Amino acid sequence: MDGFAESMIARGPTLAADRETVTGSLHVLSLPSIDAAHQFVAQEPNNRAGVYAEHSVWRFENLLGRTMWEFSSAADEPRFLIIAGTLRSQTVETSGPPVPPESRSAELRDRLILYGALTTLDDDSELVGVALALQAPEREAVDAQLAAQRVGLDVFRDIEIHDWEFGGRR
Repeated sequence: MDGFAESMIARGPTLAADRETVTGSLHVLSLPSIDAAHQFVAQEPNNRAGVYAEHSVWRFENLLGRTMWEFSSAADEPRFLIIAGTLRSQTVETSGPPVPPESRSAELRDRLILYGALTTLDDDSELVGVALALQAPEREAVDAQLAAQRVGLDVFRDIEIHDWEFGGRR
């Protein structure tokens, strides 16, 4: 993966509730083409070893404009990955994120590690979802943010929340 190091925006394993058992992995890269994305998938060591039953590849618009390594946090709190998809209505504006990051509360913006719109590989104007990673005191705090619609994902039917941690060499 060293050949892709300069392209990495975020990476790391998703975890079960015990925060020990690996359930999957996230890789967000800034790559020049669809072919380069497919090359990354083909070379990713766990994928080559058959660890994953499936994988998904989307275009990601990095709305924070930074990498996970530029996230500054003084707190030693768990991190979570949220992937939202399947719009509730076709009338929802699909040319950008449902809620721009600057429209979120300052507290939530300070907790965001990763935030971006997901679009299809073939058509980067078709919004298919939003991905964000954030730091929170506990899973219940994330659930409360979602329930209160403070995260701005209520336009999506499907929302996955994964325990997550930074990946890479340790």
